[in-house]
Amino acid sequence: MSITKVDELLALPGWETRKKIIEALRNGPKTAYEISKELKINYSTARYHLELLQKFGLVSVRKGRKYYYELTKNANLLLASV
Repeated sequence: MSITKVDELLALPGWETRKKIIEALRNGPKTAYEISKELKINYSTARYHLELLQKFGLVSVRKGRKYYYELTKNANLLLASV
């Protein structure tokens, strides 16, 4: 991920929510439902932010019976720098 993309991501509204989602995923993969319950946010809000994080290469998704979201190496680098 380039510096420009990181700056763009941090400038978008909702960064604090996305940061909480990244923190929640540090302990391992979770579904959007699990994240929404843990962070006490609406399921649709969780999905929206997860899709943005996926677009920026910070989260990947494993598809099966359920969709499990997990952090990429880029997310760990970003958290270390923020």
